[in-house]
Amino acid sequence: MSGVAAEGKVEVRAYSPGRYPILVVELADGGLRTAYFETGYDLGSAKEVEEGWLEENAIGRHSFVGVSPPREMPATSLKDYVNRELLGEL
Repeated sequence: MSGVAAEGKVEVRAYSPGRYPILVVELADGGLRTAYFETGYDLGSAKEVEEGWLEENAIGRHSFVGVSPPREMPATSLKDYVNRELLGEL
């Protein structure tokens, strides 16, 4: 996905549980993206989603876990966040 800044802060809004978590992150401009384990949480490979999809589909149908309050971090730290906090690895 061209035009998505890999630098800067994002907020983790939700994640899918399991060995290969998918993150739903909010960019500084307010856009939502899904970031994937398989891409190392590279925002350039992220898929754009909408707020309704997050609530109705991800959390409502696919057992994503909402992060409240959202967790703010540098976009470059997403992989470390998953490894440390969601998977319990060092």
